Amino acid sequence: ALHSRGRQRDQIWAALTRREVYATSGPRTLLWFDLINAPAPASILPMGSDVAMDYTPRFQVRAVGSFKQLPGCPDHARQGLPPERLARLCRGECYNPSEERKRITRIEVVRIRPQQYPGEPVAPLIEDPWLVLPCAGEPAGCSVEFSDPDFGTGRRDSLYYVRAIEEPSLAVNGAQLDCSVDAAGTCRRINPRAAGREDDRLAPIEERAWSSPIFVDYAMPDGVAGRP
Repeated sequence: ALHSRGRQRDQIWAALTRREVYATSGPRTLLWFDLINAPAPASILPMGSDVAMDYTPRFQVRAVGSFKQLPGCPDHARQGLPPERLARLCRGECYNPSEERKRITRIEVVRIRPQQYPGEPVAPLIEDPWLVLPCAGEPAGCSVEFSDPDFGTGRRDSLYYVRAIEEPSLAVNGAQLDCSVDAAGTCRRINPRAAGREDDRLAPIEERAWSSPIFVDYAMPDGVAGRP
């Protein structure tokens, strides 16, 4: 998905050039991710942006769940194609949204920082997730804010991206790995198998959307030279 100012070709390409794009696991989830205290004159910068600053960055995430689906196909699909064709294309299940949206249960924040010297351990620099922000589960969506107080004290470049997680819903082949779990619910062994023609292996999964990163470089304040 992308945030475009219109549907003209040049407007869509402009959104791609701005990297104001995000992905989903399939559903049409809505997602916004902004730096809300960017240096002047911008003030607010969307996902995909890069910026240099010397103070604590603050971010806002807004997400709205995708529409819950009705069974079968809508009238316009059934009028345009015979049942046999729909069955062959999609087994008779089309995009058929209801008026009810899935709820967003939480926002996950990932923070990644580059090495500052050769051989610096990489694992601690990739924090996934760095933050988990619960949502109230309102039908209208979720809005949260967060900041990184380590940015100014650590004096190192960082990038941030977010994931919006929807409430569990059934998906075809959702249990493809067929985990054997222990008493704590941890997957100890997988028994992967693909679904057969008559076995859709419906199982609950958490559909999600994830943003493009916002790249925040640390810029030394005026009059201060060098990095630690």
